[in-house]
Amino acid sequence: MKMENPFVLSVYAGPQYFCDREKETETLINAIKNQRNITLISYRRLGKSGLIKHVFYQLREEKSMKLFYVDIMDTENLSGLVSLLAKEIIGQVDNKTMRFLKKFGEAVKSLRPKISVDPLTGQPEIEISVQHDSAPETGLSEVFSYLQKQNKHIVIAFDEFQQITEYPEMNVEAILRKHIQHMDNTNFIFSGSKKHMLISMFSDYGKPFYQSAQMLDLEKIDTKIYKEFIRSRFEISKRSIDDSALDLIMEYTQVHTFYVQYLCNKLYGLPVKKITSETVTDTLLKILEENEVIYHNYKVLLTGNQFKLLEAIAREGSVSKPTSKEFIAKYELGTPSSVGTAMNALFKKEMILKDDGLIKVYDIFFSHWLARRNATV
Repeated sequence: MKMENPFVLSVYAGPQYFCDREKETETLINAIKNQRNITLISYRRLGKSGLIKHVFYQLREEKSMKLFYVDIMDTENLSGLVSLLAKEIIGQVDNKTMRFLKKFGEAVKSLRPKISVDPLTGQPEIEISVQHDSAPETGLSEVFSYLQKQNKHIVIAFDEFQQITEYPEMNVEAILRKHIQHMDNTNFIFSGSKKHMLISMFSDYGKPFYQSAQMLDLEKIDTKIYKEFIRSRFEISKRSIDDSALDLIMEYTQVHTFYVQYLCNKLYGLPVKKITSETVTDTLLKILEENEVIYHNYKVLLTGNQFKLLEAIAREGSVSKPTSKEFIAKYELGTPSSVGTAMNALFKKEMILKDDGLIKVYDIFFSHWLARRNATV
């Protein structure tokens, strides 16, 4: 896929637009080829979904493999997961769809696949529904049984896997584990962005998935490698970027993949031949201005104490002891108990995170906006 802007934000466009992750790619491919399940953990927007798709791209020529990527973030129950998995399986059939639908329907009797036409695009779409008189576990069993009979090495990547803990059905983890452990031709990538939940699911004794997968914690891309990647992409288009500008990009984004890509995407879109540190700062300020309506809405959704604490953390950059007397007094946050209550709420809303013992605002651009309120940066 040819992209005009090499700093891609929402799709995997090919290895030429993908920065580094060589060791992680090798680890995932090695696990897959040696029939090991693997759990991929990272904070949101650090590039885990892109990494999975990059790995699948590397394996695309493996004739003995079938690769399925299933993002279950928006599913609400087990039926939704089963339907999404079945749709992904059918979606790879291409011109054999009608014959395959019949074959699939005969093997998976509790699901009802059908083809419809999108009224806006005119393109065919596949719909999957669970039969009213069938339990979703039956559908899951039938789908896995169908895959088990294929003469292929099946790889299924469940992205945002921690979502299954939100399903209303009881013992979903145990149900999935029961079926997965008998899949001798299938390996799984369990990926998720809620680190504490994924770690608990796979490392707590007594949990169904306890020690059932190799763990891979996705870290930030090396700063030096990322800067060279950025510089090379500008040079390809016969443009230059100062060393000071590259340093500032790393500082402003904390080397977090999404924010690096977004800022560089904006910089690349400018009608200039040279990117300086001033260009970077001006562009960041424009991004914050563009997002102000969103940031103001955050304030409406939070209590006064929660927003005040969030702003204090942003002003500090990071905080190790948010209930300390010094921090509370500096920002007039009230009592340690009220700070603790506000902090727990912010963790639950995923507005803050704890990284290497330090509490930070999750959204880096939002953190910059908060820090600039009533202050000069």
